[in-house]
Amino acid sequence: MIIQQNRTLLPFLILKSEFHWGAELSAGAAWWERGGRIPVREQKGFSLDYGTCGEPLARKKVTFTNTRNPTNRKRTFVPMTRIELGSLVSFYKLATSYKFGLLENGRKLSAILFPIAPISLCTTTQMTIASRPLHLFKKSITIAAALTTPTKPQDWRTQFKQTQIVSQISSILLQRQTNHWPSLFKNLKLISSQHLTPSLFLQILHNTQTNPQVSLHFFHYAKNYLGFKPDVKVLCTLVYVLLGSGLSKPAKPILDSLIQTYPPTQIVGFLIQSSNVAETHIQSSVLSSVLECYCNKGLIFEALQVYQIVRENGCFVSINCSNTLLSLLLRKNELRLGWCYYGSIIRNGVQENVVTWSLIAQLLCKDGKFEQIVSILDKGVCSSVMYNLLIDCYSEKGNFEVAFDYLNDMYRKCIEPSFSTFSSILDGACKYHNAEVIESVMSSMVEKGNLSKLVMSDYDSVIRKFSDMGKAYAAELFFREAYEKGIKLQDNTYVSMLRAFSKEGKAEDAIRMYNIILERKISISDKCYSAFMSVLCDENPSEEVSSLLKDLIGRGFVPPISQVSKFLSSQCEKHKWKEAEELLNVIIQRGFQFESFCCCSLVRHYCFSRRIDSAISLHTELERLGVALDVETYGVLLDRLFKSRRREEALRIFDYMRTHDMLSSESFSIMIRGLCQEKEFRKAMRLHDEMLKLGLKPDKKGYKRLISGFG
Repeated sequence: MIIQQNRTLLPFLILKSEFHWGAELSAGAAWWERGGRIPVREQKGFSLDYGTCGEPLARKKVTFTNTRNPTNRKRTFVPMTRIELGSLVSFYKLATSYKFGLLENGRKLSAILFPIAPISLCTTTQMTIASRPLHLFKKSITIAAALTTPTKPQDWRTQFKQTQIVSQISSILLQRQTNHWPSLFKNLKLISSQHLTPSLFLQILHNTQTNPQVSLHFFHYAKNYLGFKPDVKVLCTLVYVLLGSGLSKPAKPILDSLIQTYPPTQIVGFLIQSSNVAETHIQSSVLSSVLECYCNKGLIFEALQVYQIVRENGCFVSINCSNTLLSLLLRKNELRLGWCYYGSIIRNGVQENVVTWSLIAQLLCKDGKFEQIVSILDKGVCSSVMYNLLIDCYSEKGNFEVAFDYLNDMYRKCIEPSFSTFSSILDGACKYHNAEVIESVMSSMVEKGNLSKLVMSDYDSVIRKFSDMGKAYAAELFFREAYEKGIKLQDNTYVSMLRAFSKEGKAEDAIRMYNIILERKISISDKCYSAFMSVLCDENPSEEVSSLLKDLIGRGFVPPISQVSKFLSSQCEKHKWKEAEELLNVIIQRGFQFESFCCCSLVRHYCFSRRIDSAISLHTELERLGVALDVETYGVLLDRLFKSRRREEALRIFDYMRTHDMLSSESFSIMIRGLCQEKEFRKAMRLHDEMLKLGLKPDKKGYKRLISGFG
């Protein structure tokens, strides 16, 4: 044996109990010679040579030689079965047999351990059995166990049994009907989750993946009747098998639960592990389906994370999937992210299609660069979406000549104009009161079947259709026509008109429609109320608008926080203190949220008008919300508190400022001067030291004035 130096030697001769080493060496490790049984332990001077360390024993002959009589005492045995031994094995004199376990190739195997006496090792290919006392074995047995069993080993019989169970279960699943499964599984004693582990399930899934329906049925059966608890790897592998086989519908609930429970990194990582190198098209299809699932749920940043992981692993997603993510970014107005993502898919060699160019055209339009859409058309790429965008933008600007040019271009390229195309021109014409264009477009719409010749019978559907498309001017045209003709409209038509006016920012028309709705006692959805309140908050803070907002909030409709806060701030800027105070009180009474910046002006107003109790009361509400005023306002408030001899309130508010990191040199100076005036010199000195420690020391002139208070 070639001995490698500096290696740990395992002091055992290990024979697998199920193997027989020739006809003359049995599991008892006895030596048969000339018909007589001569145990090894009774012989001296024997040597063992089985070739280079680490080679399979089945490839080498095992030779025992009696060194006292080499001529007549040599026997050779060839193992019947290939046996892998670990690195070096030192031998001990045979004493007794011990049951022992070892790990071979990561699997638990059963073996019989024969402890024998230590041997003298050298750097040659010979290993000689030495004559040493048996008690040396007892000393080394503890060390040997520590070296050979760092982890819990697995019995080879258990592994063999598991392999057999996997094969049997796979055969049952593929060959028997589902109603026969319970009785057959009972015979295998597969009755609990203790037997069916995730590792075992993955082996079964590997065998049955050619029939994904069977794999899915067994998955549900195991969960419902065997108490099987799948881990993330099992779920991801099953999803990969189902999606790779085109079974997206049954895979969806499993994928949805994965997305709700596990992060994208874990999900995509296991999906990529489940794929085969040769299955590039299947891998791309599966990953694309997963990415689309994130997009359909509106999870922008998680979808971008999935895309990044896919690209980092050298995988691809389909162009349709790329378009889905780009469309999501567009809908969420994430324009900057949209451009960055578009640049990424171009760098990764994804070839754009017409849908991609249509989405790029929409990005350009939202960026106010709709003229650049023309360059896309010049490349020979065109679609109805691009033409509709151009026609809508030019019509909104009142440039109907160019709009009609693109309309005619659509006809030349055999692209049929839709209702949306004509409604854009009609809406612009109504906005600019262009009667000629209105008449021309309406006749074209009637000719194309977009409008009925007898609109009178269908005013409700036409108005709602224009309103839902955001064409408020066109909707208003037909609404007025119906009103003048005395045609009674449905309640939903009024609601759609209010929503359209609100989205278009037509506050006056929205207020007029809201009053009609109140008179007719029409119910409105919360979403419609929210849109109406948004357009009111964007208006100048008139008495009518303030009254409407108070009424709506008082009835329990939640205002948009940022917009109503801006409206309150606007009221204060215009010195409409009463209206601002009343609106804020209604918001506080209903327990709604608001932003603190809108209260700064109001608190300063309370301080300057000597309404210090109102200022403290408002700050108490801010404390309840966990927000703070700005530094300047706190300076005014602290100063007024000390002038009002309200030292305790000033100290409490200063502590609150400290917790929100709103301290400043000015606020420290106010507190120190105020405490000195109250003869609280120790507290003032503590604040002085804290101020210096925080590095908020005032300028030289201010500091001299500050410390003069201690005199």
